[in-house]
Amino acid sequence: MNTSPNSTPERSASENSTSLLPEDFQFSQGSLQDFDDCPRRFLLRHIEGRPYPAPEAEPIRENERRKERGVRFHELLCQEHSGVPREAVRRQASGDEKLEVWWDQYVHREPVGETNRTYAEISLEGEVAGYPLIATYDLIAERPGGTFEIFDWKTARYKPDRGQLASRLQTKVYPYLLAQAGAGLTGGEPPRPEQIKMTYWFAEHPDNPETFEYSDYNAEVDEEDLQDQVGKILARTERAHFEKTEDRTHCKFCTYRSHCGRGAQAGNIDDGETYLEETGSTQADLDDVEEIEF
Repeated sequence: MNTSPNSTPERSASENSTSLLPEDFQFSQGSLQDFDDCPRRFLLRHIEGRPYPAPEAEPIRENERRKERGVRFHELLCQEHSGVPREAVRRQASGDEKLEVWWDQYVHREPVGETNRTYAEISLEGEVAGYPLIATYDLIAERPGGTFEIFDWKTARYKPDRGQLASRLQTKVYPYLLAQAGAGLTGGEPPRPEQIKMTYWFAEHPDNPETFEYSDYNAEVDEEDLQDQVGKILARTERAHFEKTEDRTHCKFCTYRSHCGRGAQAGNIDDGETYLEETGSTQADLDDVEEIEF
């Protein structure tokens, strides 16, 4: 596993001359997930920068309110772990009943527990296949004993099963990148994979977090998978190579569905587990913010 994020391998001449990616392209878990879900979505969003021609979900106003509330919750927890007094944080949730419930459930359960220090909304940059790989973490907690736990706050109404979470690129990228580029947190070598775990905490399901332990084996497999993913992207040297997904469940809440002839009507946010509204980090770029479905 490459643990030297400051030395970016040179790309081959063929990659530089034929890839459609801009020279300064940065990969994130969001962009890699988009490619995994639908190569055409990756092309439209991350290479061509197309505007979104269709709403994400119906009803539109309710969907926007939910996403705004999710952003506010992330902001509250960022303040919580940046030293703002709890009472001051709690006052900011006042007037929004749902937000108050989420906050009170968080405080009551103390999911982060004992720490030496915490890093809220921290960004790390490493590399994959010669390209920058970036992520902004909701929280990284350093435990007594030198272990690290990544926390990601989820505000979706529905909780995916563990298998769905395990298959997400976020579950691979976040611990992998911490083990590669986390030297700034330790003052020396980055954390070893076996010192890392990742927890998803669900505001709507506060007693059912999902935690994934990491290991050298996981890091090796993830590195191979991520390099393979990037290799598939680089191998697509023409627009036509970025084909539409055959799994139309990915189209239901995709903002490009009308552009692709996959329907103009958005899916309903109350249709069940096919839709999980997400917000991501308060500092994340758009591809990290818009995690639509599992």
